Amino acid sequence: MTDTLLRELSNTDLDWMITRGSREKFPAGHVLLSPRVPSNDLFLVIAGRLSQSFASADAVNVVPEGVLSDELAQGEVIGFGPLFDIADSTVVQTLEESLILSLPIVKVKEKLAGDIAFAAHLYRAIAVMLSRRLRCIFEHSNRLQYWGRSAKEVLSVFGELRDSDVDWLVSFGQTETIAADRVLLQAGRPVDAFYILLDGQMAISAPEGDFNPLYLCFSGLENSTRDQKVFARLSKGGMPGITSFLDFHPLPVTLRAVEDSLVFAVPRQTLATKLQVDDSFSSRFYRVIAIQILELLQALNAREVDASSADASSADASSADDEELDMDDLQQLSEGAKKFNWMLSQLESSHNV
Repeated sequence: MTDTLLRELSNTDLDWMITRGSREKFPAGHVLLSPRVPSNDLFLVIAGRLSQSFASADAVNVVPEGVLSDELAQGEVIGFGPLFDIADSTVVQTLEESLILSLPIVKVKEKLAGDIAFAAHLYRAIAVMLSRRLRCIFEHSNRLQYWGRSAKEVLSVFGELRDSDVDWLVSFGQTETIAADRVLLQAGRPVDAFYILLDGQMAISAPEGDFNPLYLCFSGLENSTRDQKVFARLSKGGMPGITSFLDFHPLPVTLRAVEDSLVFAVPRQTLATKLQVDDSFSSRFYRVIAIQILELLQALNAREVDASSADASSADASSADDEELDMDDLQQLSEGAKKFNWMLSQLESSHNV
């Protein structure tokens, strides 16, 4: 069970969900969500257990065997991809009789647009849930397959921010050069700042075996990170450490510079204060974080599905990055790139003053 919604939403938010939603019991084996049939509802599991699987492109209407990514219990929210204009890639079905609250996506979008406080609360709740699911994968390194990142994933989210948001980040953050092969963030340690990779590349690696943050923290930096399995590279516009930035848990992965890299950091406490007092900024910030984590999850699970059906090599994984972008994607990427480049110019100006 997760009580994320009860911790993150206000009584007013919860009352709205109760009055606008409908409750229904579904028998075991009922397919609640499938990539082939877009859902018009957001689902909250009130009671019961569900399985979440990731289907390959040629079998999206079938629950694939052996690639169960997660078991969803009461308190979980399902089907929020359309809130971010991202297609769901999951097949969700009930493992036992389950009580589900359904909320029409149209009504949720209207509420998000008209109630900034609700938007800030819900986007944070979704980001926290996604972060927990991503952490579960990171903490089981045997499930990780190598994959890359596309420009769409790391830059398009900046199109979600306003110029004033970027201006605030520039005013309260600072830049730091990370030399090649230096560790920026170590698995097992907390994350004390919000990071954005401005230039260069970072390798993301995970420790082998059971995740033991105390051992990773106190065994020595080089001994605990040098031989970790690299499964991804983070490029310009990426946000290192966002998983642990949200929930204060020790970071499950290590971020090491592949080449000389430039990072931007805003202290956790400074950003936390801003998020508490500015619901408008908070709603956009947590939406960006949720999108980043959701795209990370989809990329990781796509590689897991591919690996389950055929032998996957690093070369094959690299070619997976050459995804096609439609016009909406290109426009979002363009807007995100503009804001990202403007951020770089603002940082350069402030540095030269």
